[in-house]
Amino acid sequence: MIHLIDFFVFFLAWFFQAFTGFGAGIFIVGILSLFHSPHTVIVSSALINFMGTLFMSFSLLKLVKLRWSILLQLIGGSIPGIFIGSYVLLLLSEREVKVLIGAFILLMGIYDLAVQKGKLENFKMSEGTFTTIGVGFIAGVFAGLIGMGGPPPVVYLNQIMKDIDQLKLTLSVFFTSNICFRLLSYQLQGGTQYIDTSLILSSVVAIPLGILLGLYLSRKISTQSLKRFISYSVALLGAGLLIESGLL
Repeated sequence: MIHLIDFFVFFLAWFFQAFTGFGAGIFIVGILSLFHSPHTVIVSSALINFMGTLFMSFSLLKLVKLRWSILLQLIGGSIPGIFIGSYVLLLLSEREVKVLIGAFILLMGIYDLAVQKGKLENFKMSEGTFTTIGVGFIAGVFAGLIGMGGPPPVVYLNQIMKDIDQLKLTLSVFFTSNICFRLLSYQLQGGTQYIDTSLILSSVVAIPLGILLGLYLSRKISTQSLKRFISYSVALLGAGLLIESGLL
């Protein structure tokens, strides 16, 4: 059965992800956990977001070429990170995880915004094998901990790529591989019992609509404005996690 609240959350989440390149996870987990079991939302959203990243990837492949070298390095770094993050999740409380990651993401967003405004030009990240693998590893740890591995590669790619569609394509394919390893981890640990078919049904129509609208509207504003909006979004995501943890 399709529920309107679930439908609109999936639509808005994927509209935002198509507009900026990331963010669906925080909307879906943050909002739907108020109406469903967090375990159900986190595990089900992995399968749902897998469908979303695939659809978005194929939509963008018609427009730009994929940077395979960067993608493979991100994936290579993320694999051990995902399993380490999943393990650490069992050792820390939910509040400790949100405080740790929220503070890091907030600082990343502020740093990226300063770079985009030309305030920290000497500290701007440059493309490199070890840097890319390191970013992938941190993203994997975040994904294993709370299902949100987007901010580290978003900030990195926001600084080294000029083409926004290429940035989004790289992120989408990276997220697709990321989710595959998350689903494998859930399968090995018995987590697939939490998959809810009603949530999946609600997402089938909502996700394509949100993606197509988000991609269309994102091309109506300048690249620099969109890059700064992405920076603000990362910082706000970090602040939101800190507020949710009760630290702010």
